[in-house]
Amino acid sequence: MNQSKIHQSRIPRGVTLIELMVVISLLSVLFTVGITTLAFLMRVEMKGTARIQETLNLQKLSQQFREDAGIAQRAVIIAPDKNRPNVLRLELNSGSSIIYSGNKKRTAILRQKMQANKILARNEFRIPEDSLQFTLEKLNQRLMVSMTIKILPELKHENKTAKQPERFFKIESFINQKHSLQSRISQKK
Repeated sequence: MNQSKIHQSRIPRGVTLIELMVVISLLSVLFTVGITTLAFLMRVEMKGTARIQETLNLQKLSQQFREDAGIAQRAVIIAPDKNRPNVLRLELNSGSSIIYSGNKKRTAILRQKMQANKILARNEFRIPEDSLQFTLEKLNQRLMVSMTIKILPELKHENKTAKQPERFFKIESFINQKHSLQSRISQKK
């Protein structure tokens, strides 16, 4: 009899159906938590990448605008109408001009270099803008041109009651004077 008890204890015991179901349930919960966390992290990373790209586009636009204003001889603001937004024309001494405007979808700022009504170069700065305004003013016998962009708030947040502040980006530069002024970002609540 002792041998049969010893022999029975060495026989491997199988896994019951309930134990198998518990393990499968635990694994599915772990996978669900992992996938949800991964989706959240990917969304956060995409928002961060979009914010970085917007900042880089604002920097590129600011630098290009100041360079263009620095070499321009004259600046003319073309009044907006219902078909065309506010437009700025910077006239260069070579008979060419550079035109800044927003696109119709308000997703980018356009820069076009023109010569005899032909487009030589076209740049798009992907900046979601709510409004775009150009101004000219005289300061100390010099003409200063500025571009003010009201940037659209970020995508809708889950919290519907939170109101995001309006963001304005302003670039100023003197006409025909390189490296004159820097850009400014302001927030209004």
